[in-house]
Amino acid sequence: MAEPVGDLVVDLSLDAARFDEQMARVRRHFSGTESDAKKTAAVVEQSLSRQALAAQKAGISVG
Repeated sequence: MAEPVGDLVVDLSLDAARFDEQMARVRRHFSGTESDAKKTAAVVEQSLSRQALAAQKAGISVG
């Protein structure tokens, strides 16, 4: 559906097939991002646990 606005023509049509394709791409992207974030969180948690253990062995109180 194109509608002229002065010298400008505005087309607000929807290509459902292309929309679905783009949404699938977005979902894949965010799925990968979520996976990466979970891996990073696990590494950070493991690192903090190691630091806490090292501090405890050195007699440093960790609260």
